[in-house]
Amino acid sequence: MRKVLAIVLVLGAAFGAGYYVGRQPPEEVQQQLQEFSQEVVEQTVGFVEGDLLVQKRFLQAMSGFLDGRAKILAGKPDEAVAKLEETIDYLEEAVKMKGEETSDALLETISKIGDLRRSLAEGQAVSQEALEEAQEKLEALLS
Repeated sequence: MRKVLAIVLVLGAAFGAGYYVGRQPPEEVQQQLQEFSQEVVEQTVGFVEGDLLVQKRFLQAMSGFLDGRAKILAGKPDEAVAKLEETIDYLEEAVKMKGEETSDALLETISKIGDLRRSLAEGQAVSQEALEEAQEKLEALLS
């Protein structure tokens, strides 16, 4: 019974829409469809471009972090601090792009990398576990 009612409602809505569109001049209907289509395409492209830019910042952050980790292993803490600052800058750019959609995971990652940078700047040793944890957080942002 519900299926029959649903079919009747869909057919009624289609008939009503067809009747309304049929009463409009063809030029007006065509113009409305073109405007609607253009609006949908612009919004879709805007979402895709925004997501790609955020993903690019995440990739740049990951690259900077891996460079920083390599500098730590090479015994060059000053250069590692610079790379970690670069990583944080990319992540903060991603936060600005995401706006209100910023996830807690992204903010935690920035905090974790900031803690590593501060420790290195103060001359403290950084554990491999802390580096691996920060790297895992960055990798999670990429997925």
